[in-house]
Amino acid sequence: MSKANPLDAALNDGWVSACRLYEHLATGGDVPVLPPSALRLQPNEIRYGDAILGYSRLYGMNVTYNQSNSFWFGSTAFVAAGMAADAIGNASARRKAEAMAAVQWRDHAHVRTSLTSERFLCDYMGRWLSFWHNGVVEFACDLSRWSFVLRYEVGEPLMLHGPAAPWFAVATARIIYGAQGLQLPAFAPLAAAVAGARQSTITGEIVGPGTPEIGA
Repeated sequence: MSKANPLDAALNDGWVSACRLYEHLATGGDVPVLPPSALRLQPNEIRYGDAILGYSRLYGMNVTYNQSNSFWFGSTAFVAAGMAADAIGNASARRKAEAMAAVQWRDHAHVRTSLTSERFLCDYMGRWLSFWHNGVVEFACDLSRWSFVLRYEVGEPLMLHGPAAPWFAVATARIIYGAQGLQLPAFAPLAAAVAGARQSTITGEIVGPGTPEIGA
């Protein structure tokens, strides 16, 4: 018997966990609480989830580039060719700088992420970064890509993705929006999977959303 692909197994576990959490919350339960850890939290702050997630931030940046302004001496044809070469080189450098400076997802990494009642804590490059729930303006979830994005009133958007992302997305929606968070259209596949599992009398299988891409 061949062994299951590790990624497929992780995706399946993540999807089943999200379905179970969704069903638990939809029937009146609360997000499960984790036991205390070495993380020093705020008074009354509760820790709900802890896992490795894909991480990135959306922002632009200033990029400088060097222009070639050579002095060309010789025949008219030689000077024209030299000036044309400079222009082509400068245009190429400018395009590369513009592409690098454009707003895009950056800082791609896989980080330890803790979800609490107040924030996300992400261990990025050895530094704990806090993303507070009270600053969230928009929550966008895409289960087909196993990812969700948080946009804040202040600061750059945060994307988290990976096998554990559906579970974190459900818990986050419940924390931010309350019970109505489960009614977001993005969670329709979870609701359908839970309903299908309830109706199944043969295997009880919980079907995931296929084999989507993992983040950006």
